[in-house]
Amino acid sequence: MITRFVTALSILSAACSLQVAGKPPVVSLPTPNIVIVLTDDLGYGDVSFLNPESKVQTPHMDALARAGVWATDAHAPSTVCSPSRYAMLTGRYAWRGKLRAGRLNPWEASAIEKDRITLPKILKANGYSTACVGKWHLGFDWPWKGGEKPPVSVIGKGTSKATCDLFDWSKPIQGGPLGAGFDTYFGDDIPNMPPYAFIENDRLTCDPVDVDGRDLMKQQTMKGGYIHGVGPGEKGWQLDKVMPAITAKAVETIQTQSKNPEPFFLMFGTTSPHSPIVPEEKFQGVSGAGPYGDYIIQTDDAVGQIVAALKAAGVYENTLLVVSSDNGPAPFMRAQIQSHQHHPSGPLRGLKRDLLEGGHRVPFIASWPRGGVDGGRRIDAILSLTDLFATIAGIVGVPLEEGVAEDSLDILPTLRADAPCRKELVYHAANGKLGLRQGQWAYLRPGGITSEPEWYQKLWQGDSMDAPGLLFDLSSDLGQRTNLHDQFPERVQRMETRLAEIQKGKSTR
Repeated sequence: MITRFVTALSILSAACSLQVAGKPPVVSLPTPNIVIVLTDDLGYGDVSFLNPESKVQTPHMDALARAGVWATDAHAPSTVCSPSRYAMLTGRYAWRGKLRAGRLNPWEASAIEKDRITLPKILKANGYSTACVGKWHLGFDWPWKGGEKPPVSVIGKGTSKATCDLFDWSKPIQGGPLGAGFDTYFGDDIPNMPPYAFIENDRLTCDPVDVDGRDLMKQQTMKGGYIHGVGPGEKGWQLDKVMPAITAKAVETIQTQSKNPEPFFLMFGTTSPHSPIVPEEKFQGVSGAGPYGDYIIQTDDAVGQIVAALKAAGVYENTLLVVSSDNGPAPFMRAQIQSHQHHPSGPLRGLKRDLLEGGHRVPFIASWPRGGVDGGRRIDAILSLTDLFATIAGIVGVPLEEGVAEDSLDILPTLRADAPCRKELVYHAANGKLGLRQGQWAYLRPGGITSEPEWYQKLWQGDSMDAPGLLFDLSSDLGQRTNLHDQFPERVQRMETRLAEIQKGKSTR
């Protein structure tokens, strides 16, 4: 054990810096399979290994954390899903492009630029088979009749009004995961937006009919959440069948790809515990946090199935497996705090959409036994899901050219021995407001707190969030109760200046 640890330290000392164009990889590593499980709206306090007071037990994620490594200071690139997914797959903050605020509405076109180098593209170019299963929410180039997207007055914006007669389903659905570099795709894009159907590669798996999302809510046992209007879908569509279907497809992908000689990359985006809250019957009533907690347990079970599939296929030891979340828990989960005394953000203040820690600090587990990412170690260094791009590129031995993944850092040394590689990162609220993290300090520009009602502020008994700016010392105030903005004006100015530099285009790599 001591020899192995010393060897790992020797390797990480040579590999801490990111490979740049023209330089060969510093070390020779086994080429692993790569599986990323990106859960949807899973909060820092929703997993029991991070929150002893959680009313939900997550034994599969707990076991993976005990076998691999787990982070206490990991962050989603944004506080909502589309920009987080964009940043993870491109290594570039989404606010540098079109996704400056919000997330994609129904029927949006592909958000990843056609010429953008993505993680699946570089892996595909280096011998990997690439598969995406589950939630996508980064847009498709839909087959509109006449080749043009109808105006918002016809199809709606936040809530869909689109109907089947507006599409030519004899044509392929372009863009999406295949356009971003995945060989295959199976999923439903977004569970609470049309089309209410599965997409396989570039086609719907059904002959669509018009489906009213309100009818889905009325006819099915929906335990919480919201549906975005009318749109094409599958007749008899059942919301609670989505998670089982995509989980089974992810397991099948592992089973199939493990038989091939080339390595594989699987991105599995769960649709849980995001709205609609529709746990399967066997999970209902088994948590201490109502239907939302039950859906978390179903999410944990899906993680367990992924781990079991990797082990059964004999590829677990040489697979880099990452489990995380695209942002913090949804604001409508406040009810869980009041009715079940379950805090989805755990010790953190804030929820999805917020610049506060609860909006973007997320669960993060990684495992790669053959690569030294194991031992049940706790990682306290700062890391971001944006860093997966450069880390995986470094493992595979792909030099990154200038302008590619400019906000991504190779954090393999962090995963191996908690060696800090990231010194700062940019926070990105749903409304487009930014903040900056440097070491123990978190500076938040005003206006980035959107989901904190009066009763929630009283629960925290902290300072008001409507100050002209916010500065927190997270080493002594993880719950962000005390605003130090006025006590450290020079630090605030330095961090604001640095944030402005980054925002103007300076790379954070």
